[in-house]
Amino acid sequence: MDLKHLQILLDRAVKEIPDKALRIIGVEGKNFISKNFRDEGFTDTSLVKWKKRKTTDRQGRDNTKYRTNKRGRQGSLNPYGQRNEGRAVLVGFDTGGNKLKNSFKYRISLGSKQVSFYTAKDYAQRHNEGLDGMPERQFIGKSNYLNEQIAKKISKELDKIFR
Repeated sequence: MDLKHLQILLDRAVKEIPDKALRIIGVEGKNFISKNFRDEGFTDTSLVKWKKRKTTDRQGRDNTKYRTNKRGRQGSLNPYGQRNEGRAVLVGFDTGGNKLKNSFKYRISLGSKQVSFYTAKDYAQRHNEGLDGMPERQFIGKSNYLNEQIAKKISKELDKIFR
């Protein structure tokens, strides 16, 4: 490879990579949010699981207990237990499922070279940051794992250009 050919490849990389990098950040960011919902936790350097859903009422009784018949034999789960059995954290009951998880979108600002993530769900920040007595169940934020995923994808794009 001569110097002139290398200069052409470098010029091409300088022209293409910034826009591709912004798209990669957007796509990988959405994938990262989905991964955190699937894993029911937040991954920075390692996975930190979310706190489980509260299963007691105001009197401290377990709402997921099985009902018993007159003889004391175990019956079926009570209605609360039936709704929550096997349901993931931060997934609503009888609402069509993953409304919060699927509500995230990203916007690329070419002028300022930024990617911003947003959702129309006003309760997302409450869950992510643990506001108003809600336990923190972070699904978006700074993450070494996400940075590594973005770096891998950008590296692949550079490899395609220099081939």
